[in-house]
Amino acid sequence: MPQQPREEEQYQVRYGGLHKRLFELILAEEKRSLGLFLIRLMAASIAWPYGRLVKVRNSLFDSRILKSQKLTCRVISVGNLTVGGTGKTPMVLWLARFLSEEGWRVAIVSRGYRRKHTGRLLVVSDGERILADSYFSGDEPQLVARRLPGVPVLCSSKRVVAVEAAVRQFKSEVVILDDGFQHRYLDRDLDIVMLDAHHPFGNGRLFPRGLLREREVGLDRAQALVLARYDSGLQAQHNREELTRNWPDKPIFPVKQRPVRLFHAVSEKERPVGSLEKMRTAAFAGIAKPKTFFGSLVDLGARLVYASALPDHHPLTDKLLRSLAKDAAALDPEIWVITEKDWVRLPDVLPENMDLWVLSIELEFGVASSQFRGLVRKSLSEAVDFR
Repeated sequence: MPQQPREEEQYQVRYGGLHKRLFELILAEEKRSLGLFLIRLMAASIAWPYGRLVKVRNSLFDSRILKSQKLTCRVISVGNLTVGGTGKTPMVLWLARFLSEEGWRVAIVSRGYRRKHTGRLLVVSDGERILADSYFSGDEPQLVARRLPGVPVLCSSKRVVAVEAAVRQFKSEVVILDDGFQHRYLDRDLDIVMLDAHHPFGNGRLFPRGLLREREVGLDRAQALVLARYDSGLQAQHNREELTRNWPDKPIFPVKQRPVRLFHAVSEKERPVGSLEKMRTAAFAGIAKPKTFFGSLVDLGARLVYASALPDHHPLTDKLLRSLAKDAAALDPEIWVITEKDWVRLPDVLPENMDLWVLSIELEFGVASSQFRGLVRKSLSEAVDFR
C-alpha cells in the first residue's frame, strides 16, 4: 500500500465544542499570543494547588493513614497517568478475554465517566443481557458490555461497592478495574499503567495546564507499564529507553493497536478492513485523541475527505448527525467511519445520507505476549483458593 500524507496534509480537522478547542489551544505550545498566555497562566494557577492536593493524598495512602481495602477476589487495575485516551478499554477487553480463557470468572468494574447517577450501583450487563444503555452507563462500560458477552459489567463511583456486588451476585473471582490507578481506596493485585508511546507524560504539565493527572513519580506504584501505539519510530524507542532507565524494575510492554473489524453501525454486517483503501471517507470522533483515529484511517489507505473532532464523550443526536452529513455533502463521501465508543452513543435513527460503519481495534503485543501473560498469571497465583 503506498504511503499517504499524514492528516495535516490530507484533510482539515474540524473541532467542535468550546472546551475542546480551548484545551487544544492550551496544549498547542507553538501558538502564542497575549490571550493564550493569560489562559495558560490561569490554567497553571489551577494546576499548582491540584498537584499539591494529589501529592498529599498519595502521601496519606503511602503512609497508610488512608487505607486501601482488601476484598475477597483478585483485582487487576488498568489505568493511566494522563487524561485522555491511552488504550485502557482495549486492554480491559484483552484481559477479560484472556482470563476467561484461563478459566476465571471475570467481571468489569468502572466508574462510568459522564454517566447519569454516578453514585448508584448499576449493573450494565449481567453477562447474559445488557441492562442499561450508554445514557445510564457511559461509553466505555457500554462498549465493554457489547464486546464481552458472558462477562458482567458494573458501574459505581464507589468502586468497592461495585466489586463486592460482582463477588456477591456473580461469584466473580477476578475483577478488572477500568481506570483505577488513582482510585487507591481499593487494594489491587496488579496495577497496569497505560502510556502513550509518543507522549507518555503529555506535555509534562499537570491538568488543566497539561495532561498529567499526577506526577511521573506515581509510576512507582505500578507493576507493569504498557506503551500503547508503539511503532518503530525514533520517538517511541527513545521514550521506551527513558522509561527503562528511570524505572528499571518495571516490565515495559510495547503494544500496537490493530484495526481488526469494520462493521455496519445498524446491521453489524462486516466488510474487509482493507476495503477502505482509496474510498472517499468521512469520519467523526468524540474521543480523547481523534487525530489518532483519523490517522489510522489514512494508514488503511482511505481517502479521508472530511473529519470532525467532537468533544470527548459528546452526545450524538439526530440533529448533530444531520448537520455533519450536510457539512460533508459537497465532498461526496462514499462511506462514513466512526469509533466503537461513538457507535454506542448513536441515536436510534440515522440520517439516510450517512452510510455509517464502525472500525474496531484490538491490542497486539507481538513477541511480548507470553511475558505479559506470565505476569498476569503470576499476579493471580495466590488466588487459587477463590476459584
